[in-house]
Amino acid sequence: MHRIKAKGISSRMISREQWVAPKDRIQQWHILTGDKVGIIAGKDKGTIGEIKSVNRATNTVIVEGKKLAKKHVPMQPAAPEGIMRKELPIHVSNVMLLHPDTQMPIRIDRRRVEQVLDDGRVVNRWTRFVKNSDVEIPKPVRKYNDKGGEELFTTSPEDVAKVTYEASAEPPVPADLIKELRNPYKHRKSIL
Repeated sequence: MHRIKAKGISSRMISREQWVAPKDRIQQWHILTGDKVGIIAGKDKGTIGEIKSVNRATNTVIVEGKKLAKKHVPMQPAAPEGIMRKELPIHVSNVMLLHPDTQMPIRIDRRRVEQVLDDGRVVNRWTRFVKNSDVEIPKPVRKYNDKGGEELFTTSPEDVAKVTYEASAEPPVPADLIKELRNPYKHRKSIL
């Protein structure tokens, strides 16, 4: 609780997550952050949303704008009246991926697909398909990708090759100070 207060977050906003035994945790996840899913159970049944985050330790997902709850917190700029709306986790069994074309909840199947790259290499990768069909479900594109295509190569080769540091032969601190610090028999007191 004290670590939360040090960050300036109200401890009432952070709730303890439910513990799930390791044997009950889902091993192969088909739902990823950014996927469009349909909610099939609960108070938002029949609605569609986007996965905001996935918690593999508790088998839950947070869907953007779904399963909202009011949380009473101390007055703060984000909640001037002291009430915040917070998305609560939904169990992964209560959501289903949507068909890419019809936007209907569907069951999925994972298959290994061979892909030939431009340089001739053959790569095997697992992909998601609609069950009993050949319609592939693409992986979601990351919203905030820090590594942009052009941003990777923005530094010019001349700037990279330029020498910016030249080492000198003399040490950065006086020689008598180094000698004093290396003496194991000297009683060390605060030097600085």
